[in-house]
Amino acid sequence: MPLAVLANVVKTEHVTAELVAERSAVQPGDSVMIGLRLQHIPHWHTYWRNPGDSGLPTTIDWQLPPGADIGEIEWPAPKRLPIGPLVNYGYEDDLLLPARFTAPASARPGQDLVIRATAQWLVCKDVCIPENGKFELRLTVVAAGTTPGNTASSALFERAASQRSVPLQGWTADLQHHGRDLLLTLQADGSQPLPAALPELQVFPYAEQLLDPAVHTLYRTPRGYALKMKLMADAKPPAQLQGIAVAQSGSGQAFGAAGPSVEFNAPWREVAQLNWPEGAQPMAGKPATLAGEGGGAERTGLLTALLLAFAGGMLLNLMPCVFPVLSIKLLGLTRQAKEPAALRTHASAYGAGVVLTFLALAGALIGLQAAGAAVGWGFQLQEPGVVFVLALLFLAIGLNLMGTLEFANLVPQRLLQWNARSPGGDAFGCGVLAVVAASPCTAPFMGAALGYALTQSAAVSLGVFAALGAGMALPYMLLTVLPGWRSRLPRPGPWMQHLRQGLAFPMFATAVWLLWVLGQQAGVGAMARLLMAVLGLGLLAWVAGIGGTRGWLGKALGALAIAGLLVWSWPSELPAPTSASTSSEGSAAPVAGHWLPYDEAVLAELAMQNKPVFVDFTAAWCVSCQVNKRLVLHTADTQRAFAAANVTLMQADWTRRDPVITQALARLGRNGVPVYVLFRPGREPLLLPEILSPGIVRDALATLQDPRS
Repeated sequence: MPLAVLANVVKTEHVTAELVAERSAVQPGDSVMIGLRLQHIPHWHTYWRNPGDSGLPTTIDWQLPPGADIGEIEWPAPKRLPIGPLVNYGYEDDLLLPARFTAPASARPGQDLVIRATAQWLVCKDVCIPENGKFELRLTVVAAGTTPGNTASSALFERAASQRSVPLQGWTADLQHHGRDLLLTLQADGSQPLPAALPELQVFPYAEQLLDPAVHTLYRTPRGYALKMKLMADAKPPAQLQGIAVAQSGSGQAFGAAGPSVEFNAPWREVAQLNWPEGAQPMAGKPATLAGEGGGAERTGLLTALLLAFAGGMLLNLMPCVFPVLSIKLLGLTRQAKEPAALRTHASAYGAGVVLTFLALAGALIGLQAAGAAVGWGFQLQEPGVVFVLALLFLAIGLNLMGTLEFANLVPQRLLQWNARSPGGDAFGCGVLAVVAASPCTAPFMGAALGYALTQSAAVSLGVFAALGAGMALPYMLLTVLPGWRSRLPRPGPWMQHLRQGLAFPMFATAVWLLWVLGQQAGVGAMARLLMAVLGLGLLAWVAGIGGTRGWLGKALGALAIAGLLVWSWPSELPAPTSASTSSEGSAAPVAGHWLPYDEAVLAELAMQNKPVFVDFTAAWCVSCQVNKRLVLHTADTQRAFAAANVTLMQADWTRRDPVITQALARLGRNGVPVYVLFRPGREPLLLPEILSPGIVRDALATLQDPRS
């Protein structure tokens, strides 16, 4: 016959509580797990054995049958619960607090054992309410050799057992103590392979009012973890620190087969100064964001990523990177025929050029990353050779718009005839050029979308990039197929030639900017070589424009001249790239404007000193980065605001390929620049939008004073 478990349920406004058992019966002298189950309503919580800054742990007062015994609560791993400036340790949702009950050896089969309990708990959200309940549980005694059956709560106990903390094995725990600053290191002893991607940890000490719960800054080391903590004021350090380290769910294994939670015991060691493990890197977790933009990639789903990519693509048309190509777009719109079929062809060809170029760049990026290259969005402009070619291309387009260099004089007649028969060819090329010009930029919403895309499968990544291309192409396509606005333009006349010539100057400005980028990447010598190639381009334009030299001989001479200069001026001998993340003496030296070069060891050291750090992830080829510098970051008012907040400034220069910076961007859920992040002591980093204003920077700095932000 089935054996039953009798229990009563206590319901309050915030919690449903009941006493439950793992098995339906118990043998004489045997044990069974029983526990208090608390089901919280959303956003309310109760507390762990050490509640943190405030709160009270749940207590259970047992009344047992004679000869019976019950152990202590086997507390599940809690989570950190920030409440304003405080951090508590506790539980939300469905909680089971198990304990091991041992039946009396004298119990007789068929007898009911009555277990009574009085439980008290503090349940909190914005306010805290003490609650309690009285419970009764009856377990039937069965004869030895009879297997007790399961209950409806058996799965809860199995889950609790799988998450139970076990002793730390194969690792060592060490705690350094200097003043109130503490450094806990958990290091693998080499007996087990260390996972390539360690999950984040949260550490919870057993002792109350010993450590400041708000100070919890985690770092990855070559052998494991380092955690910066701080003693509470007037707290007396014990001989050893005991607690649990909990790997965050969904982020992988930290301690092998031991499970997600381990119990450690770290001897307390006083030192003259904290000895920071070499190669420590911050584990940023989930960065917060300012101005409502999406956060890290782990919080972005596929649909959200597609929408963000589409919106970012539309906004990309307004970014400074795309301004030069607007010249060609505007000229094309003013010269388009009015036949609907021709307009649709032009719009479709432009859209195809944009989307296919995005997909080609995405495919190259995915392939390079799969091959082990540390690259991100805009990777092609990290190569001086690409910058060299683009500078010449934009200069040639400018000369063409001025009427100085006619492409028709340089290409075969068959190609010209094909282009005349295929009116979409120019539109397709304009789409390609638009993407090439836009690739240095990361528009608002793009950062989170690209960060998500490049952590997914190739198919998902390509889908996100296609959405990005569709968003960028749509505004121009709509302007093309809805031409009513063109009726307001003056009739064709000399003004169109003046407009064509005037639109050449943005192309020349772009060539000058790319010349500067090349100088940042490869030095002044490379700039001189590029200028010699410009001389060759001018010679080609002159030869092509001389009357009577339009035959094969003139073109051959011009081609030989430009080819010779290109071979001589190609930036082949480049200075060896220096990583922005290291320095020869182990510390970073200031660069212009009191900005330190990005150095993760220095970043870790500043975090240990509770100093905030603002990092500008930038590149010379990123136009938006340069605009933000000139208009916001390098202004006197913003510099005074940084100084008043005692913020250290760092610049992570991604102009040349740098795997350390690429990995740092990935930890923030980003894959391109600009990225601006404020590292705040003891709290998650704060990501700012890609387009800055003085107010946005001030709001970010204000969060250093307001712990609730």
